[in-house]
Amino acid sequence: MPEALTSIHGRKLGLAKDNSLVSNGLQVTSPAVDATITVGAEAADARAITIQLKDATGKAIAYRELVDVFVFADAAGAAFATTGGSTGIAIGASGALLTSVAKKSFVATSTTTGVIALTWTDTGTEAAYLGVRLPSGRIVFSSALTNA
Repeated sequence: MPEALTSIHGRKLGLAKDNSLVSNGLQVTSPAVDATITVGAEAADARAITIQLKDATGKAIAYRELVDVFVFADAAGAAFATTGGSTGIAIGASGALLTSVAKKSFVATSTTTGVIALTWTDTGTEAAYLGVRLPSGRIVFSSALTNA
């Protein structure tokens, strides 16, 4: 738990030393405010995807976080993917994944280092982009998942 800064009168100021807000020792804002999404090269119709959740200083978070993951037809998130790939998204070696809408919407849990490892499989050439909705509501988009 981050240590809160205090005033000279001993009152908590609400801003912790690690730049997250705290109230009575409970965190009221999530430090997972950014993410990087790395899409690997296509190999046998599959691509490895690694999501690294980060805090406001750009460092990897050091706790487990829950995020929403969507498959979009474009990098702006204007429309969902038509089919979501032949097999779609599956969990890799890190984190956990629960399907909300087949091949289009998921809930993912990171490891305690903020990593979610996924695999995208598509035997076709559907244009698709991964969007990760962070606890703040911000969505971070991947580069194209489209296979050749």
